[in-house]
Amino acid sequence: MDDETTTYEQHFNFYEAKEKHWKIGDVAKLFGINVQTLHYYDKIGLFSPHFRDDQTGYRYYRQTQVYRLANIIYLRKQGYSIDDIKDYIENLTFKGRAANLQTQAESLEDEAQRLLSISKTIKGKMNFIDNSDYKEKLDVIEIADIGERHYIEIGPEKDLYVSEMFYFFPTIAIYRPDAKIFCAYLENYEKFFDDISPIADTESLKRFHKSFSPARVLRAFHVGKYECIGERIIEMLAFARENDLDLQNFSIHYNIVDQFVESDSNRYVTEIQIPLK
Repeated sequence: MDDETTTYEQHFNFYEAKEKHWKIGDVAKLFGINVQTLHYYDKIGLFSPHFRDDQTGYRYYRQTQVYRLANIIYLRKQGYSIDDIKDYIENLTFKGRAANLQTQAESLEDEAQRLLSISKTIKGKMNFIDNSDYKEKLDVIEIADIGERHYIEIGPEKDLYVSEMFYFFPTIAIYRPDAKIFCAYLENYEKFFDDISPIADTESLKRFHKSFSPARVLRAFHVGKYECIGERIIEMLAFARENDLDLQNFSIHYNIVDQFVESDSNRYVTEIQIPLK
């Protein structure tokens, strides 16, 4: 037994003595990072070589050091700052690590839910475009029955561009004699508040939730810049006079193709609805 133990100890000591050392370029290649990153980690004391050759200046790392670097890269991929990683590694315990991993897992789950919510809103916006009949009715002015439509009121134009709703949902502009109010259209109202909860304060949004009642409207599409919409409305008003239609004094404009999907403003498409009395 003693001979076996001695043999094992000799083998182990031999293996340790022969442990592989890697140059900095080898380590960088192994982990898919650049040499400058390893120089920086060495400079700040986060990950330093086992020794440096005084004659050549080469940095050499022990094979057993790679686990520390693997831990650093793992934490960086999770979004930890360099200072957080230094504190994390220097004060590492199993209990603390377990608690930290649990917190990180919860954070990743939250981020996954946030990204899923954004994905749903993007798909909803594209469905809104795809479901529009503008391609068949660009030159048509018609009377149509429109069902209840839900929206979140954003406010005047000064409030539009700071609202996340503007970027995630189709935009509505309500033109009244005394004001122009912008809103976010909720095509799938039934699921809206559940879907958006990871990226927005739903309780605040509920205070601005409104809807248009079902109505008969005069309906047409405008192709081109927003500032030219008045020309299309004049055509709609002429149609109303010719057909003895009594219209409300406001119009509702749905941005179908806008700046988020088309760079040329001459190709914007807006649906215009003017409710009948």
